[in-house]
Amino acid sequence: MWTDTTRAQYARAQLTLPSDLTDAEWAVLEPLFPPPSHVGRPRKWPLRRIVEAILYLLRGGLTWRMLPPCFPPVSTVRRWFYLRRDNGLWL
Repeated sequence: MWTDTTRAQYARAQLTLPSDLTDAEWAVLEPLFPPPSHVGRPRKWPLRRIVEAILYLLRGGLTWRMLPPCFPPVSTVRRWFYLRRDNGLWL
């Protein structure tokens, strides 16, 4: 049963999209991804935004081509998805 406390705890009104991650959700997922490398060029896109793009596509059942321009490029999101899928993170 929803109470005022639980309703406030699970509210997603401050998020831009329903598939966006809260800070608490990202804190759970972040350790599952590799830290930025100190060698080579820095990441152009935040990893959190890439994961949000993957969740946006999965939640909506959309094709890669339907990724909105507010997210990183499709090739970047697809590469991270395939890497995590092949490593067993996305099943």
